[in-house]
Amino acid sequence: MKIFLPFFLVAVVLVIGYLESPLFSEKEDVVTSLPLPVDETTSASSQENEQIELAAELENKFVEVTEEDGYTVEVYQEYEIYKDAEGNVLESVPTSNYHYLRYKQ
Repeated sequence: MKIFLPFFLVAVVLVIGYLESPLFSEKEDVVTSLPLPVDETTSASSQENEQIELAAELENKFVEVTEEDGYTVEVYQEYEIYKDAEGNVLESVPTSNYHYLRYKQ
């Protein structure tokens, strides 16, 4: 039994070493990067396809100017702007992000 334990530990170290080696990671990448079959990729609805094609652009829009402690503070709110292929604005969604520009007069 005392002789078996060192051989078992060496075998475990060799297996772990192989699994962490670059040779195994190359094989793993090939297996995990297989393309999806055609029937699975075309099963998305047209609405999902439109949402995938539309990329949101972030834009800051002016909200207000206030004066605090001798500083002028300009407040801008961030919006997600969705445009079609021609550049027409389809939707403008306000986010909860605000940007504050503070400067002395």
